[in-house]
Amino acid sequence: MLGGNVPSGSASGSSVTLTWTASLFADGSTIPSYVIRRFNGVTSAEATVLSACSGIVTGTTCTENGVPLGSWKYTVTPAAGAWRGAQSAQSAAILVTL
Repeated sequence: MLGGNVPSGSASGSSVTLTWTASLFADGSTIPSYVIRRFNGVTSAEATVLSACSGIVTGTTCTENGVPLGSWKYTVTPAAGAWRGAQSAQSAAILVTL
């Protein structure tokens, strides 16, 4: 299983919508789900991912609601059952403002 692809995102109010390209198994089939992680864009400290982007995300997009003000970066890790692929590099910073 290959690693995750770097997500891109945009903020609208306190919601951040992420999208990424699907990762593939070695046989070329699509990996079914992903784990999203969020990091402070200034300190690099990991933060808790909220609602629709927490846990196992199926598909290649999710919208995290109620994100605190600040600069945030995200990663994507492919997931299939209990197995995890390599975590992607961090996204560009996404700024959440009023």
